[in-house]
Amino acid sequence: MRALDARKFLGVRALLACLSFGALLSVLRGQDANWDLKNYHLYNAWAGLHGRLALDLAPAGLQSFFNPLLDVPYFLLGTGPLQHWPRLLAGVQGLWYGGLVFMLFRVAIRLAWLRGRTFGWADVWAVLIGVTGTMTVSQTGSSFNELPLALFILSSLYVLLPLCGDTPRPWRRALLAGLLGGLAAGLKPTAVVYAPALALGLLLALGMRREAWRLATLFGVGALAGFIAAYGWWGWQLYELTGNPIFPLFNQVFHSAWVPAVGGTDRQYLPRDLGQWLFYPLYWLGKNQHIVTEVNFADARYALAGLSTLALLTLPWLLRRRPLDRSIRLLLVFVATAYVLWLCLFSILRYAVPLELLSGLLLLAALQLFAPADAAPRRWLVWAMAGAFLLLAGFSRYPGWGHVPYADVTFDVRPPAVERGSLVLVVGQPDAYVIPFLPHAQDNRYIGLSWFTRSALGFRFDTLVQERIAAHTGAVYALLRDDAGEDLPLLQRYLPGVRMSDCAPVQSGLEQRRNGKEASGNLRICRLQSD
Repeated sequence: MRALDARKFLGVRALLACLSFGALLSVLRGQDANWDLKNYHLYNAWAGLHGRLALDLAPAGLQSFFNPLLDVPYFLLGTGPLQHWPRLLAGVQGLWYGGLVFMLFRVAIRLAWLRGRTFGWADVWAVLIGVTGTMTVSQTGSSFNELPLALFILSSLYVLLPLCGDTPRPWRRALLAGLLGGLAAGLKPTAVVYAPALALGLLLALGMRREAWRLATLFGVGALAGFIAAYGWWGWQLYELTGNPIFPLFNQVFHSAWVPAVGGTDRQYLPRDLGQWLFYPLYWLGKNQHIVTEVNFADARYALAGLSTLALLTLPWLLRRRPLDRSIRLLLVFVATAYVLWLCLFSILRYAVPLELLSGLLLLAALQLFAPADAAPRRWLVWAMAGAFLLLAGFSRYPGWGHVPYADVTFDVRPPAVERGSLVLVVGQPDAYVIPFLPHAQDNRYIGLSWFTRSALGFRFDTLVQERIAAHTGAVYALLRDDAGEDLPLLQRYLPGVRMSDCAPVQSGLEQRRNGKEASGNLRICRLQSD
């Protein structure tokens, strides 16, 4: 089988090809309209740009307090220069996926070189297994922001790998890799598990000797600097306002008076019994829903990565082979540690993109235990990887997350007018995305009445809601849908005897199905009047 020239996967042409593919895939998926986008990604960007943290009270629920930094570019492009170019905006958003494809090729090439073997077709199939994973592909072009975070983490791993060999100025690499991992964690807490996993991987890969501890410490310093750079400004604002720098998360540690002393993380997808704790990826082999994600999906990559990890841990000892080389130890410890931390903290599969991307490389490393690394091509290894790719592709089920047909305007949201200086109560979720498109939006105040509000009854947040509503002297409106459900009684709690009148629908292109059918659930704005 003809050898590959690895340099063709490293140059500008390769980068442009990957970016173009990512942009095209994103455009073909349609306009992003996922639940999180409508709940907080658009609102948070607008609120962050206009300093709304202390002015509004959680219009997007708990997520109102998330760092808005990653959401700002998408919002500015979609409401600015690309306002009438929705397909182009989708293409720009797809560049993150293209960057991941390119970076994973670089990681695979660096792994091959560090192991003293030629980069070949087996490595290509390993990359293809990773970049076609369900969570990676399905989030292409979306506003979830997990792909940008994964690119930071993958880049951090790429920078660390040469430390497993001989490289000049290793301290620079350790600091830079830590900086990248810390930036990811600071931009969104869903990436917080990866920097510690990389640090432990580096430490164990280098044998826990004095130099290993020094480099791991430097990695930690870089990670802390990156986290502060990305999150420090936001955490300080949260601390000044609420007394908790990561409010409302981990409030059992910081004890803000605004909400109960609870963790605040979504724990509905954590394993439910011992079988799931031990063998969770096996539960994802067939089509399922509400196990580790909200929507239907199926993916065997994680189970295969788990089996590969087990093989890499046991087979060298059973087969009396040499211990794993440093680069594979780094990869193995990173994936295994990050998986355990992810499992205990989140168990939400959308956050596991870096692990999914590396699944093919883990499989390849496990199969290579039966084919000691050298320059000679291994035809059976190529066919084994190609077969694994085809099987995984055939049994994968990709979620949609929510896409709508393209409109003439990127964010085609046309709410009715409300009086300048009004108070708008956002009853339920996900409705806060309407706020930035209200006429005179900056002149109004917004309060969310959602499960988050209910969870804070009797605490400072509840008191603030009562005080803000009581002190308001202008018009009061409600933004809600028919399925507001358990949140509707909050209106009577804060405004006893209130009734709704003069309701007008919110016209929104983000509230359609693929066939163009309206699916807003009667999203509307009503004026509130007391008897």
